[in-house]
Amino acid sequence: MPFLAALTRLKVTIAYFAIALSVTAFLAHLHPRTQWHVLLEASTNLHNLGDGHIGTLVASAFLTDGEPNWLWLGSIAVLFVVAEWVSGSRRFLLTAAAGHVGATSFVAVGLVVGIHADWLADSLAVAVDVGVSYAAAAVAGSMIRYLRPPWRAVWVAGWIAFVTAAAVSDPSFTAFGHALALSIGFMLGAVYIRIDAQRLILNRSRQVAAERVQPEHAMTSL
Repeated sequence: MPFLAALTRLKVTIAYFAIALSVTAFLAHLHPRTQWHVLLEASTNLHNLGDGHIGTLVASAFLTDGEPNWLWLGSIAVLFVVAEWVSGSRRFLLTAAAGHVGATSFVAVGLVVGIHADWLADSLAVAVDVGVSYAAAAVAGSMIRYLRPPWRAVWVAGWIAFVTAAAVSDPSFTAFGHALALSIGFMLGAVYIRIDAQRLILNRSRQVAAERVQPEHAMTSL
């Protein structure tokens, strides 16, 4: 039964990778042109979002552009397992969704402004943009809640350095999206720290109040 309890505790991660790996296996059997068409239809680009295809915000998270990078997917799996285990399924899902949807929305706004101002190429409006990297960046950022204060600064600095290096080596709108998603994760992590601290203070206050009342009941019963 402990094994079943562990699976239940990781239900979001297990469900995500079960669907993502199934979709990856399905796409692998399609013709390259058909694969490209599926990715384009599921992409969260300006063309799809502008046409009201909001479902791409969900579908895109389960797809991978090009050949799957198994090392990358394995790293995300480890991150998701640890994050869901320590934070709980509800908070984990909220963080991943906020990072994915939030970063995608901000990137879309930036692309609209950039394209209309002729700062960016019009072709970016139909670019293929799929994957779970925005959600992963947000989850990674939110993990500051579960680190001791000395290690929080190291974690934050390390991820900022990683995202910055990636943006310098490959400047693109997705690099901007990763920075946004990481920032969303940091903000959510700070919110979680505050919420959990308030809950701890409230629980301690209730415990102290209960300890004060208990002797009075004992004396009354005598």
